[in-house]
Amino acid sequence: MNAVEVAPPESWWLSFLPLIVVGAVILGLIFLIVFGMLISRRVTITVRTGGAVALTLASILLLSGLWCMFLSPLMTYSETKDSFYSPVSIDGLGNWSYSLSAHEEDTLGGSVDGVRAYDLPNGSGKTFNLRIYDPDNSVVWSETNITYRYFSVKALKSGVYKVEVQNPNQQPIECYIQITISEKVTYRPLEPLGQWLSLVSLPTFGFGMWASGVFAIMQKKEMKEPD
Repeated sequence: MNAVEVAPPESWWLSFLPLIVVGAVILGLIFLIVFGMLISRRVTITVRTGGAVALTLASILLLSGLWCMFLSPLMTYSETKDSFYSPVSIDGLGNWSYSLSAHEEDTLGGSVDGVRAYDLPNGSGKTFNLRIYDPDNSVVWSETNITYRYFSVKALKSGVYKVEVQNPNQQPIECYIQITISEKVTYRPLEPLGQWLSLVSLPTFGFGMWASGVFAIMQKKEMKEPD
């Protein structure tokens, strides 16, 4: 079996960098809008006003983050769970098989190419028969006397699936066989942005609560002071 080379994963901050930039732009716009509204109304920026603005901004950030994490649109992609890539020699009138475990809704795909027939001129006679069996040993795909075939079978039940290649010729043949098991993975592209917005909302909430507490303490002191 040939080893499959896997590209090294990218650093997490490189994949999240566009979302972080977008989030920073959104925060900047929200701040400018709120600040502009306060200036246009000639509101004096006090501890009380700062606390109210901070709590409002934190609420917007938290709600936006929760929407991104739990309600934003879903996307899907195929992820390979198991694979086999290799040339295989099959004796005359012999067969070759390979078994893979699959879950319901997984896709069993691949191809078989009869690349060479031994002891025959011009590569003639490199035909083969292809059968795929489900976990109940029932045939779910069958092709006979072919020289190349691409196949794709959706698993209707979980279990072990078997790919079998038969050589109907008296002479041995060589086939190049590729088999993969892939599954559909769903994810929310905006979930990292939602996590970042929710995280940013925490210190903003803290500042708003601190400012509100300071204002309440100042009010109590003013009420206790004699006229």
